[in-house]
Amino acid sequence: MAVALGLKPPSLDTGQGEVIAVAVAQGEKDSMELFSLVLLSVNISHRLLRSDHLWRVEVSPSELVAARDHLARFEEENRGWPPLPAPVPFNPGQGWALTALLAGLALFHGITGPWRADNPWFVRGAVDSDLVFAGSELWRVVTGLTLHADASHLLGNVILGGVVLSYLSSQIGGGGVWLLALMTGGLGNYLNALYHGGDHRFVGFSTAVFGVIGALCGLRMMNLQAFRLRSILLPLGAGAGLLAMLGTEGEKTDVGAHLWGLGVGVVCGLLWYWIVARRLIIGRRGQLGMVCGTMLVILWAWWRAIGTQGLVW
Repeated sequence: MAVALGLKPPSLDTGQGEVIAVAVAQGEKDSMELFSLVLLSVNISHRLLRSDHLWRVEVSPSELVAARDHLARFEEENRGWPPLPAPVPFNPGQGWALTALLAGLALFHGITGPWRADNPWFVRGAVDSDLVFAGSELWRVVTGLTLHADASHLLGNVILGGVVLSYLSSQIGGGGVWLLALMTGGLGNYLNALYHGGDHRFVGFSTAVFGVIGALCGLRMMNLQAFRLRSILLPLGAGAGLLAMLGTEGEKTDVGAHLWGLGVGVVCGLLWYWIVARRLIIGRRGQLGMVCGTMLVILWAWWRAIGTQGLVW
């Protein structure tokens, strides 16, 4: 049964107690309410009805032609509106930064070696929840990103990281990738340490990898045509799917670090879009500056980790 909803409709009474009306349009609620406003603006009597899962606009037969004409002109004048959000600028030629990042992780693992209880690199640089908070050694959330338990741990992060970082690099540039990887990885490690507390130790670049996945989801959310529930859920669902497939397997996998990295990444992706991508196109010098700035933060963190004590073997 049809039920009259929305704005109170004008009467379509013929004067003899009989209402005669024909449908001029039928579809989703939002579109039909918009058509109703169009007809109201030109003073055409109509009513907005719902029947089953569809909505329709009805007018008297004498005004059917005029109503169709006004609605057709309205659709033509508003075709392609609202416009798409400004796309994330494409920055080609950023492979050097990505190569340097992944090669740097591999070379550093060759220096540090695998995780052992007496390995001083891990003693001084692994993320340790007790030491991060009780000992105020916040630099560990950064140094932990550069350490890997063994060669297979490194290889997994380099392969997955190479894919997602390359894709993000094509959108925000290599320097932006360095900066977002550090931000999402460092904040993700901090929140993971805060969540676990106690004697919880972990290392690896995977927090930053899932942070980059989250950043891609955040950018995608803002790059869809309309900011609706679907535009939010689809990218988030994709990120959650990657987390479930790639971030939860393995005996030593720290799911919490991956989850926090993903969540922080979504927020950072949204912030990057609103603060940077909509306003700036960062050139080669700017990209190089972000790489150098990120590297300085990493070097500072290791300087604080090693300090005046050095590495005791």
